[in-house]
Amino acid sequence: MANNFRKKILFKCIVYCPSNRLRVFMYRSFFNYRIGKNTYIGKSVINAKEVHIGDDVIIKDHTNISCGQLTIGKQTRILSGNTIIGQGNFSIGENSRIINNHFIDVWNNVAIGNNTWLAGRDSQLWTHGSIHTKKGDKKLSIQLGNDIYVGSNVNIAPGVVIGDTNLIGLGSVITSSFPDNRTIIAGNPSKVIKENIDWRENW
Repeated sequence: MANNFRKKILFKCIVYCPSNRLRVFMYRSFFNYRIGKNTYIGKSVINAKEVHIGDDVIIKDHTNISCGQLTIGKQTRILSGNTIIGQGNFSIGENSRIINNHFIDVWNNVAIGNNTWLAGRDSQLWTHGSIHTKKGDKKLSIQLGNDIYVGSNVNIAPGVVIGDTNLIGLGSVITSSFPDNRTIIAGNPSKVIKENIDWRENW
C-alpha cells in the first residue's frame, strides 16, 4: 500500500513538473526506466514494470501508459491524449507514430512494427473478450507489422495479425487477420479491396 501511495505521489510530481529533463531524470532514478538520449516525455504517466525507450523518442502531454513491459523504438512519436492500458506488454518499433486520442487495450500483448502509423484519432485496439479471456483458449494479442498506415476511427478486434505494407482505411472494423502484405483493407467488416499495391507509392 505504501509503495502504491509513493508511486501515485511521484506520478503527480512528474505530471506537474515543468521540465522535460527533470521528468526524464525522475523516471530513470525512481523507476529505473531505460530511456535513450534526446528523448522528450511530456506531462504523461508511464507506469510499467520494465521500460525501454530508444533515442529521439517523443511522448507528448496527457498520454497514459500502464502495462507490463513497455518498449519504444528510436525516433517514434506518441502524441497527446493516448491511453495504453492493461497487464500485457506493449511494444512499438522505430520511426512509428501514434497520433491523438487512441485507445489501446493491453490485457494481452500488442506489438506494432517499424514505420507504422496509428493516424488521425479515436482508433481502438482490443485484446480481451468475454469467454475467450476466461477460458484462455484463443490467442488474443494483436500484432501490426511494418510500414502500416491505420486511418482514423479504426477498431481492431482481439487476436488480429496484420502483415507488412498495408493500408487500413478510416472507419474500418477489423475482426479477422490479414497476414498478406501490400494490400488495402477497408470496410465493416473489413476485407481486402486492393492487392499487390504499395500504398506508400500508389495511394
